[in-house]
Amino acid sequence: MNDKSFKKIFIEHKVDVPDDGFSERVIRQLPERNNVLPQIVMVTFVITGLALMFAIYGFAHFLEQIDSLLVSVIQLQVPSPSVIVFYISALALTGLISFSIAQVDAG
Repeated sequence: MNDKSFKKIFIEHKVDVPDDGFSERVIRQLPERNNVLPQIVMVTFVITGLALMFAIYGFAHFLEQIDSLLVSVIQLQVPSPSVIVFYISALALTGLISFSIAQVDAG
């Protein structure tokens, strides 16, 4: 038997069970999510880390790393390991901040 056979069997023997508002009653009984604190702490630490990075290295170093990455890509060369680590870190931080903001908005 393959997936199509299983799907056909399930479609042929499908049984609809009336909900009678059960799902809605269960959703209303669930407690509201008020756990925004972890996301706020995460965003605070990320912003603090970025501020420390700029304070230690300066914004010029940040721009140099971006410039080095772009030049390597344009010239079809492999960037240096430090640039790769910087790029992956920047992507991770951007993703972390975006995820945290999305979680706060969804909560």
